[in-house]
Amino acid sequence: MTPEQRDHVRNEVLPKWKQMAPDRRQAIQQRLRVLQNMPESARNQRLNDPNFTRGMSEEDRATLRDLSHLHVGGAPDPPNE
Repeated sequence: MTPEQRDHVRNEVLPKWKQMAPDRRQAIQQRLRVLQNMPESARNQRLNDPNFTRGMSEEDRATLRDLSHLHVGGAPDPPNE
């Protein structure tokens, strides 16, 4: 992760995550579990599917996108993906 990405996570994503209501965090965690072992292309396709993010606010979708690219709970992408 680049220093800029680390700063973004530390200063923006984590504070939002800590302030979220438990039900919102749980909804994001459930979706992260689905995404965790997907390659980058499949993960992006799923993140852009309105059915996958149905019922989520724009802020929750942004948090989900940020966390999914950190590979929370999953293996890193192979090179060149």
